[in-house]
Amino acid sequence: MTKMTKSLSGVAIALMAVLSSAASANHNKIPTDFAPQLQIEALPGAQLDGQILQDSSAPLHTNFPFQVRKSQQLTQNMVNMQLNNTGTTPAERSGCPELALDSAVYTNFSAEGQIQCYSVEITEATKVEGLLVNIPAGVDYNLYLFKLEDDNSFTALDYSNLATATTEQVVHKVEPGIYILAAESTQGVATEQAIMGWFSHPEFDAQEANDKPALATTMSSSMTLQGNIDNQNDLDFFTYQTGAAQSQVKLNFSASEQFILELWTGTAWVKATNNQLLNVNVNPNSSVTLRARGDQNNLPPTAAQYALTVSNVDAATKLTSMNAWNNENLTNLLEPSLLEAHQEIGMSGKVIDDAGNAIPYAQVSLRVATHTGQTIGSEDLLTDAQGGFSTMVALPDCTGTDSVVRRNRTYRGTPTNPELWWDISYELADYYYFLTNSSGAIVHQFNHTFAHICKEKIVKSCYWQRDYQNGGEEYICNR
Repeated sequence: MTKMTKSLSGVAIALMAVLSSAASANHNKIPTDFAPQLQIEALPGAQLDGQILQDSSAPLHTNFPFQVRKSQQLTQNMVNMQLNNTGTTPAERSGCPELALDSAVYTNFSAEGQIQCYSVEITEATKVEGLLVNIPAGVDYNLYLFKLEDDNSFTALDYSNLATATTEQVVHKVEPGIYILAAESTQGVATEQAIMGWFSHPEFDAQEANDKPALATTMSSSMTLQGNIDNQNDLDFFTYQTGAAQSQVKLNFSASEQFILELWTGTAWVKATNNQLLNVNVNPNSSVTLRARGDQNNLPPTAAQYALTVSNVDAATKLTSMNAWNNENLTNLLEPSLLEAHQEIGMSGKVIDDAGNAIPYAQVSLRVATHTGQTIGSEDLLTDAQGGFSTMVALPDCTGTDSVVRRNRTYRGTPTNPELWWDISYELADYYYFLTNSSGAIVHQFNHTFAHICKEKIVKSCYWQRDYQNGGEEYICNR
């Protein structure tokens, strides 16, 4: 009897201990000493050149679209598992009850320094969003996301330790493994319950997780990134580092109106215009912070994409891949290597920096001039998002400073396919490529000679015809 009483007492003590700390077990294993997380207010701002600024905000959605569970349900399950003590489940290995993704639980604390945690095993890559919402006034709670390693240690993935916030959020893109969501009471206690839970967002883009300023995707001098909005709380942050002498960055947000791009000015978020090339005035050796999000009144589907292009046009140093052509029906009889054009000439190419990277939105000037220096055609344009350009430059009529007679490339013509002799009037000219910087100074140039065709006229046609009366062949020309 005595032995049984002792055994029951041991079980009761174990039950009481686990019930009181099941969601907060192994406190000594969970690291919580983190520096304050980077906030947007600490970052410098930039201004859109000549744009009407529209104040913009992105409030966090804190509704859980499923039933929130009571913490007692989870702690009771934890009791059963710990008493079995097999040591193989996420709960047994971590000391944190299991809580499936897309689930939530009511939670509160009875003392400062308490930690409540939950575990889950994830079998496919996804983006995890953890939320601690409805935090009562007068208290300070923090939220943490960890990965449970093979040795049962905790690796921090993200944390949120905003002072006296009503909502804390953690986000991370995860691979298969065991993960822990933990909340900590750092200041004050309250009888009101908060809600703690996490979501799975599997349709994420390649830049995730970049939902916070501290997790922002870094953009290089000139590049294009694509992304999507994988949930209503998805915020895609980007940071752009300016150069030592850079005063402006060009950007374009190619997206439907379901997407919103915002620029941090140093004091507020402002909305940029979609599908329009914008100039952002910046300070040298500083940074520009951008964020993309969905319109909360008309969220885009996860399959929809946006493209964000940024460019430092003053990093452009070289023209490459240049090509000139003409598709008019001309004889091309002057010289095999000499381009001929009458009313237009096609010109294309690409702009790059010293490292060979394409420079979007660089300024290119195309000119056509006679050998006496008279400009007879011009086009000014910007490179596209891939740094390329292609256009037709119109040419005027001309009288011709040179004239030659050439035979076409048909030999021993026949009555149905005669040799044609052409009188060609033309003048030599040059086409020019100019790459200029933001100040209009020429950075690189290239030119080449072509023949500006003024007039082509058939002066005679000739062919060979058999002379059946006298034998042999007769060479006949018609003028």
